[in-house]
Amino acid sequence: MKTHVFFDLDNTLWDFTANSRDTLTELYVYFKLNTLIPDNESFIEIYEGYNAQCWAAYQRNEMRKDFLRHQRFFLTLAHFGFKNRTLAKKLGAEYVERSPLKTKLLPYALEVVQRLHSEFPLHIITNGFQEVQSVKLRESGLAMYFKEVITSEKAGHKKPSPRIFERALKNSGAAANQSWMIGDDYQADVLGGLQSGLKSIWFEKSGLEPNRPEIQKVNCLSELPALILNGI
Repeated sequence: MKTHVFFDLDNTLWDFTANSRDTLTELYVYFKLNTLIPDNESFIEIYEGYNAQCWAAYQRNEMRKDFLRHQRFFLTLAHFGFKNRTLAKKLGAEYVERSPLKTKLLPYALEVVQRLHSEFPLHIITNGFQEVQSVKLRESGLAMYFKEVITSEKAGHKKPSPRIFERALKNSGAAANQSWMIGDDYQADVLGGLQSGLKSIWFEKSGLEPNRPEIQKVNCLSELPALILNGI
């Protein structure tokens, strides 16, 4: 049975943090938010906190996607004393239009994908929204390297649910014990993959998390090819 490699997308290959901050900076200028918020850095800092809260609620199925998109901006504006749902919805819509067009990747992402693509079928498993993940892959030049892109919306289940991994394995024709899952989220990607029978690698960028002997970990994507090729 051929080895297959599955990647998470956001903050594993596609630099979500950098691309999001570039987009938020554009929105701060475009919507003249300096009249409401002292500086762009404060806007980004507060937004990222509320975005994380909203995403956590979405992952727990406590918040709908369409509500999340503007609620994170509504809470940010409210933090600065300006409760305006109309503006929040405009910010949310513009963010979703602009952000997927950004093309920054994590260091070595393209080189590693190209290297592994020459050896194995590659696929994406992502909890990101269906309509934006395909744009990110296309605009960043990654799309051509991946056979299957399985989103939580398409699968009807979010990582770490075994159901999304089952769908990914079925769609790709891969066997779990011959497959690798690589991602930055310890719970969703690493434990989710392991619990579904895949060999998992934790992309832990900070280098600050304690080592877990049972978990394979890399701090840089450049370490991946040798680890996978030696682990077959």
